[in-house]
Order: sequence, then structure tokens, then C-alpha cells
Amino acid sequence: MKGSLIKQNRKYQGMTLEELADGICSVSYLSKIENNSITASDDIYRLLGERLNITLVDINQEFDEGIYQNLLRWHEACQLRDFTLMEDLHVMSKASLEENRNIKLVNLYKIIETRHLMTKGELELNEAYLKELEHVLPGASKEYKFFYHKTVGIHYLLESNLKLALYHFKLTHSYLEEIHLKDSETYFHLSLTHLKTREAVESNYYGEIALKKYKDEMNYSRMIDTYMIIALNYRYLNIHHIAEEYYEKILKIGKYHLPEHEQRRIHHNLGYIYANQEKYSDALTSLKKAQEISTPEKYFEISTIYLLASTSYYCGDLESCWSYIKEGQKQADEFDQLFFKHKFYLLTHIINETTHDDAFIHKLEKEIIPDMRKLNEYEEYKDYLEMLGDIYYEKRMYKKAAMNYKEANQFKFTQKKDLL
Repeated sequence: MKGSLIKQNRKYQGMTLEELADGICSVSYLSKIENNSITASDDIYRLLGERLNITLVDINQEFDEGIYQNLLRWHEACQLRDFTLMEDLHVMSKASLEENRNIKLVNLYKIIETRHLMTKGELELNEAYLKELEHVLPGASKEYKFFYHKTVGIHYLLESNLKLALYHFKLTHSYLEEIHLKDSETYFHLSLTHLKTREAVESNYYGEIALKKYKDEMNYSRMIDTYMIIALNYRYLNIHHIAEEYYEKILKIGKYHLPEHEQRRIHHNLGYIYANQEKYSDALTSLKKAQEISTPEKYFEISTIYLLASTSYYCGDLESCWSYIKEGQKQADEFDQLFFKHKFYLLTHIINETTHDDAFIHKLEKEIIPDMRKLNEYEEYKDYLEMLGDIYYEKRMYKKAAMNYKEANQFKFTQKKDLL
């Protein structure tokens, strides 16, 4: 309706009722127009349109199913990152809505265009833009609310604001159930966000739903991504044999679809999992495969070197272990990777059997453990608390040992509070 279109564009442009009505009509009359309580004359619509720089006379406001379906196809193209199809549907939808100004379609165009620009990396949602999208919510269609919460949820996920991301994705899911659209991505986003908050049960629940839907759609790329999430959840739960099964499935399914950087990630994770099951020979084989594939991610590269060092140590190959430690320490220093500086420091003292030295204990307690907490490296935070507890216990300092064991046992609760 014209009234809704006027109200929406007035708010977009930051105009008050008084500013828009000035010299055209009374404020109360404009309010009635915006609320679709009355139909104004063509002259008033023309004047309001000129002030807002939009057309309000002789426009088609009928809901067009064809335009609606093209908007949905456009959003699907954004999900698939099909940039050619995205651009074609963008141009087509824009041209269609120059002639049709149905408010529902106009709003859907705006929110899907936002997703389009985000996917292409051409837009960062600042507070002003978010407010502009939010202004449409009162009285908007359920479809708009679905796409709004989904798009804003993606924004917050990319910003690592997991609390707000989860809030919007849950609302996305509730609207999805009402509008009956097919949208596997909603379940994928819920699974991914719960993975990041270390809520493995919730993540795998939504992940399995997403996986089934992606299988039905034969979307191999997203199937692989979802398998990866589920495998990581089992890894974080220390259920390594099941995580191993999922990574093996990924390698099998993705034989012809898996980019090199993903192959590297899988071999790296398999190496970690094999090492935790004391399958050291298999671990070294997988880690060396990972190392053979170059990566621009220095954190990831150093992580593989660390696993090669620790696995070589457990294999009794000290010569290779020290070689990897030397290489890893050099890169950790060069790229200022505090996490790995600490990891290699600990491994060095474990090999040298100097973990009971006062200097080591002081550094572990006063620097390393607090740093792991600050870095949100909760797995190491818990492990190092237990390590310190063991050291104090062996020194018969039972009160200090108990304090560290207690903090380690509270790890899951602390972690979730910090993440959310």
C-alpha cells in the first residue's frame, strides 16, 4: 500500500512527519495516509513522492508471484555463492520493482539485496544500516522477518558475537516453521553457532537435520561442511573414534569436490584424532599429508607443526621432535602466536622433565593458564589447570592441587558463560 511505502521511505531518510508534511498537508492527515486509513489525491501523492524522491502516482501495487519467486531464487543463489546467477537475478528483480511497488516485494528485495552484497563482500552492516532494516519489522510480512533475522544472524556470526547470532538464528527457525519455505541453511547456521559455543549436543541435533536436507538436495559442498561440524563436535567431546568415522566419510564423499585447503584441514584433524587414540603411525602419516599442502593460515600451519612435534615425542623419535619444535618456535615468534609460544614451551619442559622446577610452575600458573583463558583456548585452559594440580599434588601441596582441580572441573560452565 502507498501509505506503508511512504512511511518506510520517510524513516529510511530520517525525516519526521512534520518535515515531510510541511507545505503539503497537515501532520495528522499524513499520519492517516501512512497508516492507510485514507486515500489521498494524486496531487498529494505526487508532492510526497517528489519530496521522498520516489514515484507514488500510477504505480502497480499488486503482489506479483513471479517477482516473489525470482526473489527466492536470488536468495538461493546467494546461499550457493553462484555469483553469475546472483547478479542476473539482482538486475532482473531491480527492473521488475521499478514498475511494481508492492510493499511486501519491495521489503523482500531490500533484505535479499543485503544478503547479496554481504556474500560478495561489498557490504558491512553498520549500526545505521541495521537500524534501517529494523525499521521495517513492525507490520512486515513473516517472510521479511525470516530473511531479516537470518541475514542479521549471519552478520553477528561473522562478527563472532555468538549470543546475538544465536538469538537471531532461533528467531529465523521459528519463522521458517510458519512460512513453510525450504531452507536447509537455517539448520546449518544453528549447528555452526552451537559448535562455536561448544554446545555439541545442540550442534549435532541441528547438524543432522541439515545433513539430511543437503543430501536430498545433493548439495555436496554443504554436506561436507556439515560433516565437518559434526566431526568437530565429537572431537571436542573426546569421542575420537566417531570423529574419525566422520572425517573418513568427508574424504570419501569429497574425493572430487574437496578443495585442497579442506583436505589439509581434514588430514590435520585426523592426525590429532589418531594421536589421541595412540595410533601414532597413522597420526604422523595424516599430519605429513597436511603439511605437504600449503596454507596462508599461519596459525593452522604452526598447529600442524606442533602436532608433528608432540606425536614424534610420543613415538620416541626425539630427533624429529626437536626439529619440529625448533621450526615451530621460530614461526610462533615470527608471527607472534602467543598460544603456540606457550605450547612449545610446555612441550620442551615435558621432554626435559623439568615441569617441577619453580620457574616452570610460576610461568604456568601466572602466565600460561591466564593467557589460555584470555585467548578462549578452553581445552588447553582445562588441561593446564589439571597439569598444575598434578604437579602440586606430587609436591604434597594438596590445598593448591585441590584449587586447580576444582577450577578445571568447573571448566564447562565457565566456558559457556564467557562465550555467551
